[in-house]
Amino acid sequence: MESNIIKHETGTIIICGGNPLEGCPKDWDEAKSIIEKLNEGKEDRDPQWSFDCGFKLDYDGGLLSISSRFYPPKTHYGETWDGTVHIYLLDKTIEEKKFDCQTLDELKKQVDEYVNSIIEKVQSVFK
Repeated sequence: MESNIIKHETGTIIICGGNPLEGCPKDWDEAKSIIEKLNEGKEDRDPQWSFDCGFKLDYDGGLLSISSRFYPPKTHYGETWDGTVHIYLLDKTIEEKKFDCQTLDELKKQVDEYVNSIIEKVQSVFK
C-alpha cells in the first residue's frame, strides 16, 4: 500500500494527489526548472506560471491595474490637488485621465467615480 493513501471505513484519503506520474515534477528543484522555462520571456507584471503544493500548476496574474499620483496643494506644486490616473492592461497604458481639484474630498469623489466607470465598462464586456 502506498504511504500517501489512507483507507478508512468511511472513505479513502489521498495525500498530495498521489504519486507523481510522467511529466509531474519529482521535487522542488525540478519544479523550479520547469517554471523558469514556462515563464521565459515574460515580464514581472505578466501572468506567471507557478507550482502550488502537491505540484498543482497555477497560471496567475493581473490583467488590469491602476496607478496614480496626486500632488498636494503646496507652494511648489500649486494650489490644487492635481495628478493623473493611468489604467494598464498588463503593462501598457490603455487609458489615462488628469484631475485638478480644489479639495481632497472633491478629488476622492471624482477619482472614485472615474474608477467605478472603468470597472463597469470591464464588467459589461463579460456579462
